[in-house]
Amino acid sequence: MENSYLVFTRKWRPQTFDEIIGQDQVVTPLKRAIELNRVMHAYIFSGPRGVGKTTAARVLAKALNCEKGPTTKPCNECDVCREIMEGSSLDVIEIDGASNRGINEIRELREHIGFAPAKGRYKVYIIDEVHMLTKEAFNALLKTLEEPPKHVIFIFATTDPQQIPQTILSRCQHFRFRRMPANIIVTNLKMIAKNEKISYEEEALYMIAKAADGALRDAQRIFDQSVTYVKGKKLTANIAAEMLGEIDFEVLNSLTDAIVKKDLKAAVETVEKVFEAGVDLKHFLKDFIELLRNVLIIKTVNSKEIIEQGEEEYNYLKEMSGKMAREEILYMLQKAIETEQLVDRSSIPNIVLETTVIDMVLRPDKNRAAAAPEPAPRKTEITEELKQEIKEIKAQSPPKEEEKPSHQSIIIDSIEEEEEIKKLTKDIIEKRWPNIIERAKENKENEKAMPALETSGVVSYEEPSVFITGENPFYTGMLKEYAELITQLLKEEFKKELKAVIYEKEEFNRKFQVKKDVMEEEAKNHPVVKELGKIFSFSDIAVKKIK
Repeated sequence: MENSYLVFTRKWRPQTFDEIIGQDQVVTPLKRAIELNRVMHAYIFSGPRGVGKTTAARVLAKALNCEKGPTTKPCNECDVCREIMEGSSLDVIEIDGASNRGINEIRELREHIGFAPAKGRYKVYIIDEVHMLTKEAFNALLKTLEEPPKHVIFIFATTDPQQIPQTILSRCQHFRFRRMPANIIVTNLKMIAKNEKISYEEEALYMIAKAADGALRDAQRIFDQSVTYVKGKKLTANIAAEMLGEIDFEVLNSLTDAIVKKDLKAAVETVEKVFEAGVDLKHFLKDFIELLRNVLIIKTVNSKEIIEQGEEEYNYLKEMSGKMAREEILYMLQKAIETEQLVDRSSIPNIVLETTVIDMVLRPDKNRAAAAPEPAPRKTEITEELKQEIKEIKAQSPPKEEEKPSHQSIIIDSIEEEEEIKKLTKDIIEKRWPNIIERAKENKENEKAMPALETSGVVSYEEPSVFITGENPFYTGMLKEYAELITQLLKEEFKKELKAVIYEKEEFNRKFQVKKDVMEEEAKNHPVVKELGKIFSFSDIAVKKIK
């Protein structure tokens, strides 16, 4: 039986520059080169698979050889255009670099390039996966590539341009193709669905676009397979998930809901469903991480374009972002990323995932809400007259507590704090830490640092160093990035030359213990202590630090 069916990847392959989508950085310069008659003799088209490298090469060949050309809009009707479209043109030679990679094949190519084109203006050699050629083959191509006949154009397509020798790269114009964004892939699939009269749910198309990982050809292939799978019925998100082996959005959403509501039973039951379904846990975590990332994007910049989701899923994510504090989302995102790495190495990945989910649910509420720090005390300008007035108030017998004017106590506290700063201690720095946070908030450029700063703590002070720890390794990394900012804020608050030193909690505890052990050892081995030990026959020596 003759198979007359034409797959979507061939049926809907672009035939003109205007039909090539998502690659304007390549299409526009090529069109300009044709318009200005500045066509190069050799090009390299590099990029991931399925993004249009070979398609662009064929369109360029048609544009140069079309009977109405050279033109940026080949007619697709003349004999030359039709032969190129059908793959039967004698003037457009496509070579697979993976199976024709030796020096003999390149020698044969060199022998034929001298012949004039059969119908068109140019002989166009399209070598796919050119990086697979051997070193000797590349060397044999060098001279021909540098000074080819005027009627010859080379187009090299590759997914790995780093493997191409610099001697070849330097003789070609290099165009880099990008991965296709999901929204552009979805637009293309909608166009195909409209022309093929296919009924679909938008969420299903987004699932296919994400599964394609930036490759339009893969998306069209998966879509073609999905249409066959549904057999004329509507392509739904559930069917797409089943066919792709993906976890359904509803399962991810149920897990997120349970964590936000602190419903431990529902969260564990959802994880059990994932186990029972036999879903790849690493793949599940990847989807969960993407969901949390999207919630964070909506929470921080409220951009629908960046997250690339369907309307229904976007509305759910927006609703979730309103229920979760930024710090909570960051914490869950960090835990999910850590768990993905652990799952890959663990022999009991299901328990690793279960433990992570339980930890997210049981996370204390005090860390969940982005509670604002106590407002910084209002500063009072202290003049000489005011100081004299306070001295007189202090000199008088103190009035009864209920008769004390409230403003006097505020002023006295302010003066006492000014005096305390002259002999700065860890306690004073901790007391003034909310002031530091408020100072940071005054500048919008510091917004990224706020989650880490608001959950940080002062653990020690040894002039001029203020030792600060982050709540977790993720926040500690952020604090280290903003160490100069914190140092500046400390100087502004205390009018002293201070320096912020950032540690992880465990790292600081280890260093502190080592330092303490060294100090105790030095004290015990001091000559005076040893001499006293001989005199009084000490069985043990206790070391105590005196302030």
